[in-house]
Amino acid sequence: MKKIIISLAVMGTMLCSNLEASAAQTIGFVDMSKILSSYSKAQSITTSVNNQQNEIQKMLTDARSQVNNAKTDTEKAELEKKLTEEIQQKNNVFKAEYEKNVQSLQDNIVNSVKKVAENKKIDCIFRKDNVIIGGKDITEDVLAELNK
Repeated sequence: MKKIIISLAVMGTMLCSNLEASAAQTIGFVDMSKILSSYSKAQSITTSVNNQQNEIQKMLTDARSQVNNAKTDTEKAELEKKLTEEIQQKNNVFKAEYEKNVQSLQDNIVNSVKKVAENKKIDCIFRKDNVIIGGKDITEDVLAELNK
């Protein structure tokens, strides 16, 4: 019984010392909505995606028109198959480009957050959405680093 009490006392002391150490940590947060709306590369990607969506929509409209103008059912079926494949290929190219751009964007943001946190000696960074009270807002510093 004495060993259990001593073990619990030691564990309690360790827990308290860990709480004290974590209380000394500096916490910051980043407003990701603001980052994404103000970061020039994010805006560029959004514009590119909108242009690609418009291009796919135009291809679909043109394809429908071509299929409707086909004279026979066989011609319609062949044309529909061909145009569907073309649109799908274009869509796959756009999707791959989008995924590559988003990954690059995420990497840039994370690296900038890390750099600003190191410079400001902040131990832990959260999204603004997850912070109720406290913490240091480093959003503007991260945007400045991103838009250099």
